Amino acid sequence: MVSTGHVARIAILGTAMTLCAVSGTMAQKAKDTLRIAYLDPISTSDPYIDPQPETTLTSDAVYSKLFVYSPTERQVRPGLAESWTQVDPVTLDIKLREGVKFHDGAEFTADDVVYTFNYLIDPKSNLRFGNNWRWIKSVEKTGKFAVRLVAHGPTPFALTRLATGTPIFPAHLHKSFEGRGEFGRRSAVGTGAYKVEYIDATRGVMLVRNENYVSPGPWSPKPAIGRIQILPIPDVQTQAAQLMTGGLDIILSAPHDQTEQLASMPNIRKTSIENTVYFYLNMDALGRSGVEPLKKVEVRRAIAMAIDRKALAAGLVAGGEQVKIINAPCTDIQVGCTVSNSPPSFDPKAARDLMAKAGHASGFALEITSIFGAHELAEAIAGQLRGIGIRASVNRATMAAYRDRQTAGRLPMLVSHYSSGGLPDVSAVLDFYIGAKPRDYWGDAEIEKLMHAGAVEMDAGKRTEIYRAAFDRMNEMAYVLPIATHPAVLVHARDVEMPSISSLFSGVEYNNIRWSR
Repeated sequence: MVSTGHVARIAILGTAMTLCAVSGTMAQKAKDTLRIAYLDPISTSDPYIDPQPETTLTSDAVYSKLFVYSPTERQVRPGLAESWTQVDPVTLDIKLREGVKFHDGAEFTADDVVYTFNYLIDPKSNLRFGNNWRWIKSVEKTGKFAVRLVAHGPTPFALTRLATGTPIFPAHLHKSFEGRGEFGRRSAVGTGAYKVEYIDATRGVMLVRNENYVSPGPWSPKPAIGRIQILPIPDVQTQAAQLMTGGLDIILSAPHDQTEQLASMPNIRKTSIENTVYFYLNMDALGRSGVEPLKKVEVRRAIAMAIDRKALAAGLVAGGEQVKIINAPCTDIQVGCTVSNSPPSFDPKAARDLMAKAGHASGFALEITSIFGAHELAEAIAGQLRGIGIRASVNRATMAAYRDRQTAGRLPMLVSHYSSGGLPDVSAVLDFYIGAKPRDYWGDAEIEKLMHAGAVEMDAGKRTEIYRAAFDRMNEMAYVLPIATHPAVLVHARDVEMPSISSLFSGVEYNNIRWSR
């Protein structure tokens, strides 16, 4: 049965195709203005206050960080920091780049770094994700262009955390606002590749190239496009029509079927961008939800064997060749993502035999919870599980409902996606699954021990082996079934070019986008 929404999309696409055939889809290359559609209105450039994905995309263009993570190299590169020295497991000395100016002309110095970090670790700041910086004990100025950062304990992921989601603010401006949240709305000044001309929840955002941007290297180049206009358009069908008739240049997110239809047009293409996001299926091995069969490893392995990950990825995950089947709950661009084994292979007959051996030949009832973006995947998995006798149903939960069910121990099975918060380090992965009691549905003391060991091991080689052991154990016990990567798929005008990999999980760095030659 075809949904009315699908029919409506086809109708709108058909109309837009007709218009496009007449007018053509032309990006505003001549005016050097790139127009991007956001689903949600943006009223601030401050990711600390409003950490939604689209705000992060904007803030990355406006504010620079001490370090830049290069996903192609899987290593940290200089940003506002010129060099750094790990003095001991808890002390990091940082030499700052000289000659950098904020957009208002003020000089960037160590005072701005010290101010920003003190703001982040101050409990009074009351930041939603303040725990991301709780590992910082203190930061002190050791020279006009030098700081010393001291951690509470060994923190091997410190550089990746500072390279992702930790922009440096101008002390002279940020501290002038009694309500600090006003800074990103009324005085969005950074050292980044783009300046803010205006931010308005109704009109959107206008970014203008910072001609004085100091590029630290090819991992963060000078911007190629003069102006970027961000338009809030909450309806994806309207976005599609605007793209096809020349009113937009980039759509950040569109349904899979719509993406394929748009990309089939002569003046439109899609780019799949490798990132830190992946799809997974998590099981309640502890029995918190009362579904006793899931406590048996044989049943969990049978479930894994009943699921055709390749078919799911090919049919339901947008991204083409960038979609990869994964054997651990992490992606290739993350530090420490290494595994020696793999989940059980797809084999429905062997799955049925294993179910019978476990005493569940006739199956059992099972509710699968899914969140937005994973509903169709969950429905397909439910269908595959029925093939081995499991009477699966899907609960399409809102994010708030999912959190409530998770805390209450009412998630026998979850089909979802996870971005690691964009952190290109697997420490985020283990913490996500078992770092707090409400999230822990495994109760595995061995993995918990490995999580704590990896979180403090400063030797990169030893740390990789710790996480390898943890991921191997996950597969042996079939706690979680990694399914596939979930690339960001941007649909755009043909004369727009962008890389196919990014450290941002919701799109691509704007200074890496350019007009085709």
